[in-house]
Amino acid sequence: MQEYRDVLLDFDGVILDSEERIMKRRNENSELSWDEFFDTLDWKGLYEESQEINDSLRILKIYQKMNPNLYIISKTHTLEEGRWKIKRLRQEDITIPFLLVPPHIKKSEIYIPNSKTLLVDDSIKNIRDWNSKGGYGVLFDPEDKSEEKEKVKSLEFLLRR
Repeated sequence: MQEYRDVLLDFDGVILDSEERIMKRRNENSELSWDEFFDTLDWKGLYEESQEINDSLRILKIYQKMNPNLYIISKTHTLEEGRWKIKRLRQEDITIPFLLVPPHIKKSEIYIPNSKTLLVDDSIKNIRDWNSKGGYGVLFDPEDKSEEKEKVKSLEFLLRR
């Protein structure tokens, strides 16, 4: 894998297993609209109980010292959600800049990709959009179930670059 100037990491489903927990809670409250669900979700509790995926927090603590051009870029449905994502990282002494992506906006509209930007995301839709805009996207698949050629199951690859 080539060197990239800027590395952007998704949060939910890459760093913490929060995406899985959000979907479980959503299934338990399927009578609510998505907006109602997001407005009533206990974001603090969700991010306090969420677990790191494949040692991601330890890796980020190391890698943030190696690459000053490291960013978290994450879809955020409410400001309260964004607050607790950032707070969880800061509690772990991870000081990476955090880019919040509002609903209905693509990550490629917040941070304009180019040939020197790497995005690691668990959404193939986000990866395809990133790549179509000139960036380089790698699918994060901790279970290694995807058929995609460019994928990783741990952030460990960052430490070998």
